[in-house]
Amino acid sequence: SPIRVTRFGRTANGVFDPMSALGGSLLQQNSIDPRILETIPAEATTRAPRQSTPLFGMGLVEAIPESVILSNAEQQRALGLNGVPSLVTDPASGQVRIGRFGWKAQHASVLAFSADAYTNEMGITNRLFPQENAPNGNTALLAQFDRIADPEDRPDPVTGKADFEFVADFMRFLGPPPVRVLTPSALQGKLVFDQVRCSGCHTPQMMTGPNTVAALNFKPVRLYSDLLLHDMGALGDGIADGTAGPRDMKTAPLWGLRASAPYLHDGRAATVDQAIQQHDGEAAVSRDAYRALDATRRQQLLDFLDSI
Repeated sequence: SPIRVTRFGRTANGVFDPMSALGGSLLQQNSIDPRILETIPAEATTRAPRQSTPLFGMGLVEAIPESVILSNAEQQRALGLNGVPSLVTDPASGQVRIGRFGWKAQHASVLAFSADAYTNEMGITNRLFPQENAPNGNTALLAQFDRIADPEDRPDPVTGKADFEFVADFMRFLGPPPVRVLTPSALQGKLVFDQVRCSGCHTPQMMTGPNTVAALNFKPVRLYSDLLLHDMGALGDGIADGTAGPRDMKTAPLWGLRASAPYLHDGRAATVDQAIQQHDGEAAVSRDAYRALDATRRQQLLDFLDSI
């Protein structure tokens, strides 16, 4: 089941401060000693629960060329949508690239995603993120309790890879759940999916580009996401991250939806119906179109989403 974490910061006059000097924006929920367990500073005005994202199909998503993502962004303009790519400096390559992993598309590569999780969620430093997070920014307290030299995740002398790199390999080749055979109801639901314009942002399929790995070479990626940031209005989490603003969220992939409850970034929705009902901002038009459906067509759409 998904793991939940807490993001926090301070918002003043519409500007988000991650409060990095006080340990933000990710609350470290565990510590090597209870006496240095991190807490949310009293000055924080924004708190946002987050649940972990599914890890399947990451290698396919990574292999989608940036040109494909940018082309989708241009095509959306004709629909009145305004998806924009998240631009991040990838610590694995040092290059500015389009982010595609995480709720804010804050990582561009599987390797960086793994390294970040090792440091921030598990407290294990590595070559991409070699500095330990001090509890609420207190480096003196960290030095008192943490006596292990950084980085802690060092390369294996035989393979030359550290643990976070093996984990990245595992995630890269973890395939998405298979698509179910569509029932007559689900087939009708596929048409409804287009009619209420869900496919405007939840792009049904993209293709990978040329790749030296056969399993990733020119393969269809049926992820149902454009990998772009959209203004989600009240559904935004209030946290800014890189080029993603407080109201921006990456279009969540829908593949394997039946296996990834609860839904939305904070897990507030127990069902897919509840998740759709919570859509806002750029998705408000599709949300309202869904609400206007009769019971039969709504169920057809849900049957389709349960199959992809």
